[in-house]
Amino acid sequence: MSQNFHALIPEIKSRIKEECVRETPQDNETLIGLPYPYVISGKGKQEALYYWDTYFINLGLLRMRMIDYARHNVENLIFLLRKFGYVPASNAREMLTHSQPPFLPWMVRDIYRATGEKEWLRRMLPDVVHEFKFWTSKPHTTPTGLYRYHPAKEGAADPATLAMAESGWIDSPRFTDPRSFNAVDLNALLSRNARMIYDLQVEAEGHGDELLLQTSAAMKKMMDFCWNETEGFYFDNNFEEKKLSSVKSLAGFMPLFVEMVDEKRAQHIQSHLKAFTAPGGFTLTDQPYDKTSSIWNAPLIQAPYVYTTLKGLCDYDFMEDAADIGTNWLTMVQENYAATGELWAWYNAADRSVRHPDGVDNSPMLSLTAGVYAEVVDCLGLD
Repeated sequence: MSQNFHALIPEIKSRIKEECVRETPQDNETLIGLPYPYVISGKGKQEALYYWDTYFINLGLLRMRMIDYARHNVENLIFLLRKFGYVPASNAREMLTHSQPPFLPWMVRDIYRATGEKEWLRRMLPDVVHEFKFWTSKPHTTPTGLYRYHPAKEGAADPATLAMAESGWIDSPRFTDPRSFNAVDLNALLSRNARMIYDLQVEAEGHGDELLLQTSAAMKKMMDFCWNETEGFYFDNNFEEKKLSSVKSLAGFMPLFVEMVDEKRAQHIQSHLKAFTAPGGFTLTDQPYDKTSSIWNAPLIQAPYVYTTLKGLCDYDFMEDAADIGTNWLTMVQENYAATGELWAWYNAADRSVRHPDGVDNSPMLSLTAGVYAEVVDCLGLD
């Protein structure tokens, strides 16, 4: 079985090189020009470089030893950060109003681990620190001391819609307006980012900013605002209404991915897997599908949250669960690739297809889903 999963990767690598590498050296009507070639998510994502997608794309690129492609992706994001003061959701002009979940430190760390180039790391670190300050300053601050999604600039859409776009969970039942919520995934990431940046500073310079350590520790404690002791699970916190959301989502597993909880709390989180498991692995939330929830609800699943959830389970040694769920997802992806010749943006985990309950068009997403596919194969020890 493991050999079958791994056998798909060389073919995917070849196709990424042939189909998904783009160059936009100059600004044009739809895109901001970028200094290096970049890898797009797939045919359904215009011709742009997307921030959130790039982290998961790079996982696969590095696993496939396509290091220069991954490095150029990161350097293009740094270019956008320097140009706009934050990393926009993509270099598409219509996406410049907001960012996406902050994975830049993770990408810089991964490139450094792959290359060992300390001077490159030193050059990137001031930008990584700048981005962290962007996320931990107004308008992202809230009265709890935790942070929220909030657009950086005004746009054609209303601010609530732009904040939803920044979270990535567009039309999700998680929240109607993310500006009123301390999102579990965002704050778990930022807590880990603070510690990660400190560790990278120590690696590059021999010392780090102690304030980052203090910030990480404080945020870890403040994440109790999102913890439901009765349920034993993390929920988004509505800080305006001073209550937790009732919607259970895979974002609640993000504290495992960032390794911020003790074993007891991890076991509580793990016990909720049954609310999400399906024949094709996971569903994104525990909510029944309705027509307002687009592609961010059951029975659908997108590759990024497959990876973050499975990686968290592996890191806390819930290997049996990770292996069962991960194998189901890999099999579903492989079977649909054999049937359609594509990797897709999302999958229907209930019937193991690429069909939407209401017939919404799916998009081929070769590079994005390939990155998660390759990393899950490795995470489960299948290669």
